[in-house]
Amino acid sequence: MPDPSSPDPAQGWTPTRRDVLRAGLVLGAATSGLATIDVIDRMRERPAATGTLAAGVRRIPSMCQMCTTACGIIANVRDGRLLTIEGNPEDPNSQGSVCAKGVAGPSVLYDPYRLLYPLRRVGRRGEGRWRRITWDEAYTEIASHLRAIRESGRPEEFAFQQGRNRSKDVVRRFLNAFGTPSHFTHRALCSLNRRAAILATIGESDWDLGDYEHSRYILNFGCNWAEAHQGHIPVAIRMMRARENNAAKIVTFDARLSNTAALSDEWFCIKPGTDGLVALAMSNVICSEGLWNKSWFDTWCNYPADDYAEHLRPYTPEMAAQESGIPAEVIRRLAREFAEAAPRCTTICNRGSHAHRNGFYNDRAITLLNALVGNMGQVGGWCWHPKAEWDDDQFPEPGPVPPKPTARSVIAEAKDWPLANAWQGREMKVSQIVYQWIKERRQRVSALMTYNCDQAWAWPEARLVREVLTDENLIPFHVCVDVMYSETAHLADIVLPWTTYLERWDIDARPPQGLVDYVGLRQPVVKPLGESKDIREIFPALAHRIGGGMERYFPWRTAEEYFAEYFRPVPGGGLGYMRRHGAWQDPAKKPRYKPYERRLTAAELKGAETDPETGIIYKGTDPKTGRRLGIGIMIDGVPRHGFETPSRKVEVRSEFVADKGRAVDRTVDPLPVYDPIPSHRAGLGDDRLIMISFKWNVHNAHRTGQSKWLQEIVHTNPAWINRATAERLGLAEGDWIEVTSFRPNDPMVPNGDGSVLGSLRTRVHITEGVHPSVIAISHNFGRQYGGPIATNGRDQARNPGYGQSADGDAENCWWAGTLSVPQNDIMPIYPDPVSGQQAYHDTVVRVRKA
Repeated sequence: MPDPSSPDPAQGWTPTRRDVLRAGLVLGAATSGLATIDVIDRMRERPAATGTLAAGVRRIPSMCQMCTTACGIIANVRDGRLLTIEGNPEDPNSQGSVCAKGVAGPSVLYDPYRLLYPLRRVGRRGEGRWRRITWDEAYTEIASHLRAIRESGRPEEFAFQQGRNRSKDVVRRFLNAFGTPSHFTHRALCSLNRRAAILATIGESDWDLGDYEHSRYILNFGCNWAEAHQGHIPVAIRMMRARENNAAKIVTFDARLSNTAALSDEWFCIKPGTDGLVALAMSNVICSEGLWNKSWFDTWCNYPADDYAEHLRPYTPEMAAQESGIPAEVIRRLAREFAEAAPRCTTICNRGSHAHRNGFYNDRAITLLNALVGNMGQVGGWCWHPKAEWDDDQFPEPGPVPPKPTARSVIAEAKDWPLANAWQGREMKVSQIVYQWIKERRQRVSALMTYNCDQAWAWPEARLVREVLTDENLIPFHVCVDVMYSETAHLADIVLPWTTYLERWDIDARPPQGLVDYVGLRQPVVKPLGESKDIREIFPALAHRIGGGMERYFPWRTAEEYFAEYFRPVPGGGLGYMRRHGAWQDPAKKPRYKPYERRLTAAELKGAETDPETGIIYKGTDPKTGRRLGIGIMIDGVPRHGFETPSRKVEVRSEFVADKGRAVDRTVDPLPVYDPIPSHRAGLGDDRLIMISFKWNVHNAHRTGQSKWLQEIVHTNPAWINRATAERLGLAEGDWIEVTSFRPNDPMVPNGDGSVLGSLRTRVHITEGVHPSVIAISHNFGRQYGGPIATNGRDQARNPGYGQSADGDAENCWWAGTLSVPQNDIMPIYPDPVSGQQAYHDTVVRVRKA
């Protein structure tokens, strides 16, 4: 906690490196999770306005990008140097709170191992030999390669691989102007199943926003919101308010004792992949005991309540107990408590439930728990918002806007999976098969550009990715754009030094936890270091050099000029207002409760037709499919907006997903079901365990792995094994083990032959905080390149792309050489057969004492 001698919060207290360490250490100790909120709350007690904190210190609002949550921040800057970072109270989502990752921003900005100059490789790819080049040289060579591809008439041969992308507008503009559809994302490595389950059910949104702040009961299936959720801080502060103000109960199902589990009233150590079965059993109890809101279900769902109850009849608490390990009476009790709290109850879930071979069905079952008790869209219930970011009707992208590509990409479309890219306008790509398919030559890639991504370390079967990136016959030309040197940069031909989020511009926002959309500004708080540049400068420069009409989509001289146009609709000064405040929210908009009940206006109904059998109100047709467009539904004689599904109701039974399955000769059940994971039933034995993955609270993939401040808090990743399991295997704390992974023995999965994939050696951490059938390893470690503690980091210490070190104790990393293993090297490519989501928590491994 902050020292008692720290300045009064009203005088602008800002956290020091010591406070960062303390906050992170508190979060790292699961039993002390509540104390962390004190750190967060202290950070929120700030003056809101920009101006001065102390003599000569400027307060500049912006947005964090140390993780995907994009919290509002205020940078304290003096004489052009960033001193500290704190939360921005004017950000509607994070409301002035910030986590240890956000506070550690300066450690990334001023990292002595940052890339600050363009590099061209010399020698063979992967040798790690570089020479510094000018930006003009880099632009000329890159433009030459890309121009040749574009002029060949095969624009799809230029592939773009991104990681987390908070500059979506300019990336989309550049790729569309070029004409390539080969835009590879990380969606299936993140949240594809969660999004698909929500879209299949309500249509309008692919992300749920439980009204946690007003809820009284929260059922959490595998969501680590206190550490690693996409809504992290905005969700965490609202959960704690619910505890404080509503005496809300939080129940967590997770195979590991996370900090979220420690903050919960009850934690149940569930067997991986059985979350959906527990939800189905709870649903059975709610129906059989008459605890449901049957009237709401029959009014707003497309499947009769009695028929759904019949479908649920086989899923008894006893059956669920046998599979999941959760006692039948506990399942009954929790179902009753959840229903009793309705409508001020909600579920929340994430990778713990959906990152499985059966994850789509798991999250469908969990989502429909909410429909049974009628809490959808209710105050304190399960809510959503159609705008996952800012309102693009209020803030349209400045023109001219290039058309979408007409070329096709076999890899981006990934048609082997029924629900990949199934919803128009929704990015649902199967990330993990990209390099397997390039190796199989399913699509030619003549040039690859990697942006803010370290796929050579972070992807499943990372050894395969490195093999493909090394092969110049498969990828003749590779450009890497990133802040830090990495495993992927090591295998590039040209490396471009990208600015940190503290040196660049963006329009940004995240799903609004308060159910009112907003818009935020990320702006430079200091000038870019060295010769680093943002893609908002790189892409226009390349477009003008490639030519052929691309240049006309980049008429702005500077990013600031572009954003002056983008933010023109903001009252009170447009971009000027945003630069002073960092965020804007329309005061006329209200929280979006029960949107399905909205009565259609006379203008909306003009020219519309109502189907007498279904009650669906149609108006116009889809120009692509020719199908009539539904705009609402008649409910008791009143034209309502309804849900944006084919039936305009909650789709308990989804013929849409079933049809998508039939189109590729694959069965997709229209109802939520329990689909047992084959390898978990047949592949477990005395020395066989299920390997799961997790994130630490202070790390987020490769973006935080090189922060010295955050490394000092957590820098090692031993394997968590349950005490009873360790005794069975003859293991003691700290013993060395060999972990050997197997591909799934599953014909529905690529290379699903049950063969050995690979092995790693690590040490054991013995704990009661993990399921007896599980071995849990954090994926945040095992770096080979890119900093002082990477395996080969010191070999690159004189990399000509690095700047001059301004860090006096850069070499004082006392933790260098500690255990750090790359879990992704032994993680198989394992897509859910329905959607393509990576099954991160299903790999069967053999564990033996080394």
